[in-house]
Amino acid sequence: MAGSCYTRVLVHLRKTPRDTYQPAVFAECVLEALGLCGEGQVECHLQDNKLLLQCSASASDVDTGTPKTRSYKLMHPPFCPSYHLAESGQKLDVGGKTGQGVGVGVVVLLESADGQLLLTRRAPHMHTFPNTWVPPGGHIEAGESLEAAGLRELEEETGLRVTEDERQTCQILGLWESVYPPVLSMGDPKRQHVVVYLHVTLTRSSEELQSELKLSPNEVDAAAWLTGDLVQLAVWDDTPWPESANDMLIPVTLVNQHGEHAQGTFEALVLKSSKDPSNLSINIERLSTGSRYALSLWLELQQKSSGSIKGANIQDLYGKYMQRKNDEKLSPKPRM
Repeated sequence: MAGSCYTRVLVHLRKTPRDTYQPAVFAECVLEALGLCGEGQVECHLQDNKLLLQCSASASDVDTGTPKTRSYKLMHPPFCPSYHLAESGQKLDVGGKTGQGVGVGVVVLLESADGQLLLTRRAPHMHTFPNTWVPPGGHIEAGESLEAAGLRELEEETGLRVTEDERQTCQILGLWESVYPPVLSMGDPKRQHVVVYLHVTLTRSSEELQSELKLSPNEVDAAAWLTGDLVQLAVWDDTPWPESANDMLIPVTLVNQHGEHAQGTFEALVLKSSKDPSNLSINIERLSTGSRYALSLWLELQQKSSGSIKGANIQDLYGKYMQRKNDEKLSPKPRM
């Protein structure tokens, strides 16, 4: 990721084409502002250094003549802090954060020619989501497209460059509302983003790409390739976790602060750790909730293309995270 001196691209919202786009307000739930409950379809455009989101129309707007365009799934977890702040009516002292708005992140699900996905582990010194396994990504710089920003971040973090032919496969998979800290029990929101997940399929195998890895210790401290079977085990709650997986080790590339690389392993059980939001911890090594959602979108895409989709929608594929439960452990704790 480049230095912190850059023009931030912020989220702007409107419910219908008749409305005017307005900046999303920091610590206010984006989905609620759009009139959506936990999930919904949105149209997504990057224009004039603004990410414009509006609820998807079911047909062309008769009055404005606006044609129906492609829409994407936008979700957040049921324990989303901004949602629970609004639900509880609690007032948040955001101080100087009021005008910071809601930022935009771009994340790349990089698929090798042999069907493996690249994950990176955020370095422990990162201000948000340290020690967390995520696909590579970061912010958008002024004048960049979503694709250009994602591929730049990919190269900065991993050293991997996508060819012009490979870029033609780039597509949006879905969007995610991300708040940090991820649950209110960890404190008031400090960062809020809408993350756009991109999918790119390369013509090179994971073995070839592995030889080209040059991880940036400023951003990440490890990288790993996951097979489709491992992704399915990590994401779908209805997929039994085999006894043999308890001792399974996944090959990983490590990098130290001097940029020196080494080979190691990490336990496959990490992919299942802390799926219960009441047990989330700032420092625990885990797969992020948003990443699980993105991987579920990828799995659905794979199964649709192969004709083996089970007929389940994204909510079913994503498991218990997408179920709105009146569970005490998902409710915000009273403030003192």
